[in-house]
Amino acid sequence: MNMSEVIGLLVTLAAVWHLIGFALGPVYIHFSIRSLLGLAPYDPSWARGIRTADLHLWLSGLTLIVLGIWQKGFELYLSNPKLWCKVTVVLVWLASTQAMRHYGVPRLARGDARPMLRLSAINIACWTYGVMLGCAKPLAYGVWSYPQFLSGFALTGALCFVGLKWLEGRAMQARPQRAGT
Repeated sequence: MNMSEVIGLLVTLAAVWHLIGFALGPVYIHFSIRSLLGLAPYDPSWARGIRTADLHLWLSGLTLIVLGIWQKGFELYLSNPKLWCKVTVVLVWLASTQAMRHYGVPRLARGDARPMLRLSAINIACWTYGVMLGCAKPLAYGVWSYPQFLSGFALTGALCFVGLKWLEGRAMQARPQRAGT
């Protein structure tokens, strides 16, 4: 096995690790959203699960970047607009996660779920667009520009806000019906 094949194998293993870390997050987000909407009781183990998924995503993502630089070379790898959109999405995700912890959770503890729901929409947009970027290999290295990738991210964010607002409305309509039965 030559060095190129070894790096390719390591990239594949890191991508699988990244995918597993990614797959865990939306499961916990689903349960958390159900809790925020009053559709299920809150389970604190979800927060630990999300943090574990976050850690694995950070570690595997950094591993993929290092291996990508090793495989393609520093200049070529860093010239990819898709990479910079991924970095932007991850930074927005980090900011929304920190805002959830420092602003959303205290407001939630006082009975106001709205800030947490709005921040969740941002977080869900990051997870969703992260999947799209992971699958967008044909659009890498200049096929799409950074502004085009960001436009897709903005559209995803808008759709997540609208979708979560719709779910919030549906949950509010369902609450009186559940209480009466």
